[in-house]
Amino acid sequence: MIKHRVYALLLSLVSFGSVADIVATPENEDICQQKYIKEVFDQQVQYSNPQNSDQVRRTAERHIDRSREVYSETNSFCETLNYLRNEASDELLEDFKRAKVGESQFK
Repeated sequence: MIKHRVYALLLSLVSFGSVADIVATPENEDICQQKYIKEVFDQQVQYSNPQNSDQVRRTAERHIDRSREVYSETNSFCETLNYLRNEASDELLEDFKRAKVGESQFK
């Protein structure tokens, strides 16, 4: 029983030491990258769900595509995450009915 507690304590100390090295600031690219991956994954789930409306699916597809372009232009996950969270929806709501070249599943 004591052996298990010692292992648990060691594991928590080792884990805490590695987490303590990460400084959580808004401009930290590692943290932004992790959050960006989650946002894109969430968009991919919306896009892949055939029960969602065409508008939801097309908007998700465009958010993913445009976020890749933003990253290519800025080389910053923080800027790309900012685009996804703050600018993406306003830009695409008006013209979702017009399919663009290369968009899948929509004609």
